[in-house]
Amino acid sequence: MSGGLTIIVSGPGRSTAKFTVKDGELTIGRADSNDIVLPNISVSRRHARLVANGGVYLIIDIVSTNGTYLNGRRLMGPAGIAPSDLIHIGAFTLEIAGETAERTQVRPLQPFEARDATEAALLGAIGEGDDANRQVYGDWLEERGHMREAEFIRLQQTLVGMVPEAPELESSWQRLRALAAALDFRWRVRVARPAIEQCEDAPAFELRCPKDWGSLALTDREDVRHCSACKKHVYYCSTVPEARSHASLGECVALDLRAMRWKGDVKPPYGVAYCPSCHADVGRPPNLECPRCGASLYREVMVGRLIR
Repeated sequence: MSGGLTIIVSGPGRSTAKFTVKDGELTIGRADSNDIVLPNISVSRRHARLVANGGVYLIIDIVSTNGTYLNGRRLMGPAGIAPSDLIHIGAFTLEIAGETAERTQVRPLQPFEARDATEAALLGAIGEGDDANRQVYGDWLEERGHMREAEFIRLQQTLVGMVPEAPELESSWQRLRALAAALDFRWRVRVARPAIEQCEDAPAFELRCPKDWGSLALTDREDVRHCSACKKHVYYCSTVPEARSHASLGECVALDLRAMRWKGDVKPPYGVAYCPSCHADVGRPPNLECPRCGASLYREVMVGRLIR
């Protein structure tokens, strides 16, 4: 890429534009003094930098209010970018031109390390969709004193078979959430069975995608699986903001049990309102408080009040 990297910018209030990054730096933000101006309140005045040096390209967030996202994950430090990557800044999308390269994986999730060969084999079978081995795995965990993991596996299977009107459904879900709080997130990714959300390609006669996370095909990433029904990747998300970031790209998501949720939390619109306290994209909530952290979605200004 000695000729530089092409950035295609799209979003509200501007037509699609292209920028070329060679050696040097481009600044991105709401202020007119930036090289790439994104005129929207969801973007900080000085939001991010694109740095190029000797064929290496980095995106750097400048401690912005709403964060900078690379392929659906919020940046926690400088990150390398390559063709086919997508950068989200507020309501804008910056696409790194190129169709053949795979997207950069930001902070890839490390896999759960099985405690012995038997557990590895059981987890492998479960990953391939063998439900019968879930009961076997529950017995294996209990025999070795891993009582919370065993209860999680069994209770989860019970919930899958429950009818929506079952009186014990809510208490069982609460117990499952309590167990999840004490268990390794990486382990939950391997065995959890949350429903798939925001699937727009499910059959017309289905109210939602008929798959759950545990039924999907494994990929080379722990937190990404493939749905054979809609032919798309599904992303396992630990928080609602992470899920909203993927959903805004038209991607399917599965949300971890520990995610703090609210009604319509993963549905559009995206990039309309941001919480000034926790910086989460909260769409268009039905009240004036952040459904995630409870903070006011309004801030005082010298003339009246302005929604964030």
